Amino acid sequence: MLLGAAMAALTLTLAVKGRIYGFDFHGGAWTAGRDVLAGRSPYAAPDPVKLLAAGNSYIPPPLLAVLCIPLSLLPFVPAVVVWGTACTAALVLALRVLGVRDLRVYGLALTSFPFVATIGLGQPDGLLALGVALAWRYRSSWRGAAAVGTVVALKLLAWPLLAWFLATKRFKQAAVAAAVAAAELSGSWALIGFKGLSQYRHLLEADATAFQVRSHSVVAATLRLGTTPHVARLLAIAVALAVAAIVVRLAGDRDLGAFTAALAFGLLASPIMWTHYLVILFVPLAVAHRRAGAAWLATIAYWISPLEPPPHVWKVVFVLALTAALSVLAAGPALRRPRARRPARAGTRTAWLPFGS
Repeated sequence: MLLGAAMAALTLTLAVKGRIYGFDFHGGAWTAGRDVLAGRSPYAAPDPVKLLAAGNSYIPPPLLAVLCIPLSLLPFVPAVVVWGTACTAALVLALRVLGVRDLRVYGLALTSFPFVATIGLGQPDGLLALGVALAWRYRSSWRGAAAVGTVVALKLLAWPLLAWFLATKRFKQAAVAAAVAAAELSGSWALIGFKGLSQYRHLLEADATAFQVRSHSVVAATLRLGTTPHVARLLAIAVALAVAAIVVRLAGDRDLGAFTAALAFGLLASPIMWTHYLVILFVPLAVAHRRAGAAWLATIAYWISPLEPPPHVWKVVFVLALTAALSVLAAGPALRRPRARRPARAGTRTAWLPFGS
């Protein structure tokens, strides 16, 4: 944990000195909040070349920009400090909601590279983790359904959580979540007169074309190994399905297995997977492992590949393999209940094995 803390402090210090702290927040949600307040579209033209040149154009649905309107009224420096503080508090609250009391878990989560990247770039993943944690905590009520709908409206790659409700026969919750997502998406888009909506699908495609090879996604790995973009995306879906199936198969708890599989599928099937996306995977990990152990210590390994684009394809593969392994651990093998011992029959001897069998 001390190593992670030192790396986190060094990374954030270099980001501040290099004037790149909050880089994504500046060109993304903070500027988009000003655009929405003025009634303008926050979206750039769906041109991969222009998106790559800008580097941090606003891409999410407009709900995030709407939430950032109050911060857009502030100068950038205090705005990004408030944003980072809010995202940090959100991750702490997410772990608290899930029943984590071990301070070492908080330390490992907050000093992990995915979360340090979130803070350094000014991304909302801490807030998304809180939404996902609330979705799990209140999964059988309208509150959990509303949390899922809001998370999907903020980050479209969270849509498999709707499938989690369906897979666990929570049909009412699925309907409420879908309705909340639709209402929040349409309502936030209405604030800007639905500007950019007709071109939004093309913007997502252009963004993927510009950045997919630069991330830690399955698509990035396969493109670097020489496949075509179409084949790469098919392989990403196949890998995501395979990992989700393994997670469900090995899960000690069916509900947690489906929940984790939904998150893992959304991450691995996406043509772009920035490492800060992986913060949401800490939610099922905290459900299954409320105390610091091997699973949480494994998150330190994300520091092996802190650069995007990664300089070597093996680093992309390593991050993907680690993400798949953590997904399996997060699905709750540790929650498997030991089989109850049958009482010994009268007249028979019971063998006591001090180290188990």
